[in-house]
Amino acid sequence: MLPVDDSDLKLKSLFQGYYRNWTGRDVDLIGERELGFIPFFGTMIRHRAVRNLSDLGFFVRKNTPRHIYYSTAYYKTPDEKVMKEKGWKGAELIFDLDADHLSGADKMSYSEILSEVKKHTQRLIFKFLMDDLGFEEKDLKLFFSGGRGYHVHVVEDSVYQMTSDSRREIANYIRGEGFTTFDVRRSMQETSHKLSGWKKTIDDSICGFYSDLLGNSEKQEILHGLLGNIRTMQNYLTDLNRSTQVGGNLKRIEVLTMPGFSKYRIMDKNDEKVLNYIVVKVKNEGQCEIDEPVTTDIHRLIRMPHSLHGKTGLAVVPIKLEEFLNFDPLKDAVAEAFRNNEVRINLMRNYQIDFDGESHNLLAGEQSVPGPVGVFLAASKLAKLL
Repeated sequence: MLPVDDSDLKLKSLFQGYYRNWTGRDVDLIGERELGFIPFFGTMIRHRAVRNLSDLGFFVRKNTPRHIYYSTAYYKTPDEKVMKEKGWKGAELIFDLDADHLSGADKMSYSEILSEVKKHTQRLIFKFLMDDLGFEEKDLKLFFSGGRGYHVHVVEDSVYQMTSDSRREIANYIRGEGFTTFDVRRSMQETSHKLSGWKKTIDDSICGFYSDLLGNSEKQEILHGLLGNIRTMQNYLTDLNRSTQVGGNLKRIEVLTMPGFSKYRIMDKNDEKVLNYIVVKVKNEGQCEIDEPVTTDIHRLIRMPHSLHGKTGLAVVPIKLEEFLNFDPLKDAVAEAFRNNEVRINLMRNYQIDFDGESHNLLAGEQSVPGPVGVFLAASKLAKLL
């Protein structure tokens, strides 16, 4: 048996203080959810259940979890140990956004990570879920995860019975999977209805690229790089003024700047190089990095609202969509129970962070710090509580 860490014992005591008057909130039909938790000393325990939110509060206070989760699925008997015997009734559609899939996250500070993940979360909600997929504000629940990102729950009636494959299709769409140049051109030629979503974004970008290409040196530099040499580029620019059989013999550049599918029917190999550039650019700038396995798993456990994240000490906070842009996790997710007191820590290395409305430039070694900062550093294993 591993020795008990004194710092973890002190951290557990601080968590106990937070949970002393804790009540379950913002979870519907809790009696049909599976519960799971990681204790301070031990491994994951799951297949637990409670009857109501009052029992949930008692459960949490009794166990003082380092992390606690509940199922995104509803079951007839959620505490059954064998998954197929639980009696699956349906599941929310869940999106998990954090730093695991962000390019360059290993070189970012915690604050920078939270800022970047927030951009992806905003894109997920307002572009993909509401604009492209048509969900309404009432269909969505948003939570700060307590760690390095956000959880978005879709609770609209149509999603509960969706299979893992259907959920994967949505995840792939949001991540921009399958948008190769060949697939885009083929699907654009076959479409007969108004463009939307990724297709409209790509189409708009192509129209924008060609709209002032003949007089734009910056875009011609890009074109030079795509086509390989000056002569090929000059011949291409000349060819853009050649007439086509589209719309009464419109010039090629006129067709390429027209919204809609006509342009994809006249494209040659050089046009496709431009199309490929646009597709890659649009995908890189517009995709949303979500954790696909979380979305596709119809038995997933997700963090309990208002619980503490065991690696930060921050709370899992529900956020109203109209308040999201102004939400600051390093202030708004700080537990009130840790405020108004100081704790002693031994900091492993120099560390800087803006936390709970103040900037902290800390030197390694023993010192007193505000409670929320000490909890964060201890939970993050950057310091020991003394």
